[in-house]
Amino acid sequence: MKRYIKTYFTYGLLLLGVLSACKEEDLTLGEGSVKLNTRLSDDVTVVSRAVDEDILATMQTRIYSSKGLIRYYDINNPMPALLNLASGQYRAFVVAGDSVPAAFNTPYYTGSADFPVQSGQTTTADVTCTIANTLATVAFAPELAEVVSDYKVKIFTTNGELYFTEATLDSVGYYMFNTKERNLGWSFEGKKTDGKTYTQSGMIENVARATKYAFTFSYNADNAATGGTFIDIKVDESTVDTNHSIIITQKPQIVGEKFDITQSLYYESSNGEGTSVWVNAATRLTSVTLSCDKLPALGFSAESVDFLSENQTLIDEFTGKGIESKHTYQEDKDLSNVKITLSEAFINSLPEDEYIFTIKAVDNSEKENVQTLTIVVSDAIVVTEEPARADIWAKKATLAGSLVKATSEQLSFQYRKQGEAQWTSIPASLSGSKLTAEVTGLEPGTTYEYQAVAGTQASVKTATFTTETATALPNSSFENWQTISSGAMVLYGPGEDMFWDSGNHGSASMSTNITTPDETYTHSGQYSAKLQSQFVGLGGIIGKFAAGNLFIGQYVGTDGTNGILDFGRTFTSRPAKLKGYIKYTPGTVNYSETDALPNGATDIGSIYIALGDWDAPVRITTKDKNLFNKDDEKIIAYGEWDITSTVQGTDGGLMEFEIPLDYRSLDRIPTYIVIVASASKYGDYFTGSGSSTMWIDDLELVYE
Repeated sequence: MKRYIKTYFTYGLLLLGVLSACKEEDLTLGEGSVKLNTRLSDDVTVVSRAVDEDILATMQTRIYSSKGLIRYYDINNPMPALLNLASGQYRAFVVAGDSVPAAFNTPYYTGSADFPVQSGQTTTADVTCTIANTLATVAFAPELAEVVSDYKVKIFTTNGELYFTEATLDSVGYYMFNTKERNLGWSFEGKKTDGKTYTQSGMIENVARATKYAFTFSYNADNAATGGTFIDIKVDESTVDTNHSIIITQKPQIVGEKFDITQSLYYESSNGEGTSVWVNAATRLTSVTLSCDKLPALGFSAESVDFLSENQTLIDEFTGKGIESKHTYQEDKDLSNVKITLSEAFINSLPEDEYIFTIKAVDNSEKENVQTLTIVVSDAIVVTEEPARADIWAKKATLAGSLVKATSEQLSFQYRKQGEAQWTSIPASLSGSKLTAEVTGLEPGTTYEYQAVAGTQASVKTATFTTETATALPNSSFENWQTISSGAMVLYGPGEDMFWDSGNHGSASMSTNITTPDETYTHSGQYSAKLQSQFVGLGGIIGKFAAGNLFIGQYVGTDGTNGILDFGRTFTSRPAKLKGYIKYTPGTVNYSETDALPNGATDIGSIYIALGDWDAPVRITTKDKNLFNKDDEKIIAYGEWDITSTVQGTDGGLMEFEIPLDYRSLDRIPTYIVIVASASKYGDYFTGSGSSTMWIDDLELVYE
């Protein structure tokens, strides 16, 4: 039987190669572009708009090139309206929903598509995400209640189960199969009129994905009278079709015609030219508003106008003064656009100043988008530009500007702390028309202002930025400890917030702490943290090998002899390296459960640091080896040190060390920091030496 999905939810995503402007007769947003349409198939029930939005919120899109994963997008990291890709071959992989073994009304979708990006051409790629689940419904015939009560049915797989009762009859069960076995079991249970329990069970083998199995349970009086089965079970198998579809569109797009709207436009006084902005939507536009607080000073009666409103008098006034619009709606395609034009006469009438126009668009689906258009009118040779957020660090920043017209004057920037009178000058580098200069030696958490300068003439625009905070690590000298009721020693004092944690919560159940304060070797203060790998158990037989460790985050719980950990704390600064003091003595491996480090080898210590833009702490579950992945696409910067021999100072004590951070992205800001230290690198695999010991003290983030 052919199984397929007939209708779709549609979510439009846009990938652009070489950006060009929209033309009036064409809504395509660019040449050298790919329009990626993601379609989610639905189940047999009519799904409400709210449910669709919930599913859409879980959508994850991954884009691969020949080099592997190059882009990842989800609700917390949405795909930009304009995504530049080099010419080449790509693959999109999309998932949505919740992939759980068994749940009511919880679909999961997957799909992929290959597509090319070619310079100067526009192509379309469609990703059809089919439902990945097997579905089950249960119905009870009315006559069943005459002979049995309190009945329920369990529909189950080897990984999950759901109970169908009178309360869940309207629910659809969704099942995921993660193994080669694809059997769907059922079990009926109820009380007969004599009070005895009646059960009956069975199995459907080799069930198919994207297929619904409808179970109907009824009473067979004839069979019961002749000693046959008490309950009749009928199972109807059918392809998952839908009787309802809903279109989900992306928000309106706002782009400049032949220019990047995210960059300022610069004009000399009385020597400008007209410019246009396109507002495009995949459904009817209901409102397109332009506003600028300086318009009243230019003779306008209002500082904003909605070009799609019924206030024709105001629209006519704006049109007469050089700000006009044209609205086009293609009813057969349900596509619309508005072209806003600032005429050459209007541009040339603007006094020397900076003008910020805000454009807000709302469509028929109540989706909205806001974009700003900045116009700078000046007779200066250079103009100051706003710095990119990612170019502002704790102690350095890259200043930005533009060269408006050719000059032989020396190009530079002048900067100062906001509120100070004295400027500091620094030479500028010129690339094309772009001016840049890196300023170092700045103070963290401080606001600065700067101007681009040609000779002695400064830009009329002054830009500001605030350096990142040089955030320090709490209790990084490991002076504050306490023992809690479970017997676990924790790395924070009474009344303090937890920042660091360790595996002590698990080992304390065997009356052992593997990470403790120690006075033997210190760099400052009274204590260092001593990480002692050892077998934790009874009589050396019952238990597990545990690596001495500490980490930023929290020990969540214990699953048998395995730990459940949350790595990371919220963090938005960008240090250059991790510094600290260490002594490490590795032992000979005498517990091994991995070929990576067999018995008899020398143990390996490990320290690593990661900054990433995760939306939650990184969950670690050692039971199923769901461990920290240093190649995680969410990682922005990473540094590690595998310690393969004895490390100590010249006096046998602690030695200073540094771990540089390698930034994989310079245009992303972290949300979490992870630091992990372990006396046995493969402790997650219960592998290491019972004599490996690490002392660590005075961890510090170094900012440059």
